Amino acid sequence: MPTPKAVLAFNASPQPDLARAVRHGVAAVARDRGIGEDDIANFLAALGEAVANAIEHANADTPVRIEIAFDDIAMTASVIDGGTGFVLGGEGDALPEHQSERGRGIPIMRRCCDAFEITSAPGAGTAVILRRNLRSIRKDVA
Repeated sequence: MPTPKAVLAFNASPQPDLARAVRHGVAAVARDRGIGEDDIANFLAALGEAVANAIEHANADTPVRIEIAFDDIAMTASVIDGGTGFVLGGEGDALPEHQSERGRGIPIMRRCCDAFEITSAPGAGTAVILRRNLRSIRKDVA
């Protein structure tokens, strides 16, 4: 019998400790559902980047909307901010030079997820959608 879908939803102030709190909550639910550690680690790496980018780059005091859905085949997240947004273009897959201080977020999100989508426009905020298909899940979890 399929495991029922679970959803976590947050509207949270864009504070520096938000990413950590979200990662801890998502990890706990994922482990309770029997999701494999490699899937959890990759999803959390991407989700952490998305939340950190919303906090750092949105330049807004409005809450960040975070929704995470779990089912038998994937973990999916959306991270939406009401910030300044930006013009899309040039967000490639390549990581920057090793000495670079910035520019790793989007390549990391792309590499850690099976589906990645970003929408943004100046003055309209940014939305990031992440999906990690499950490679490993324990069947003994109710």
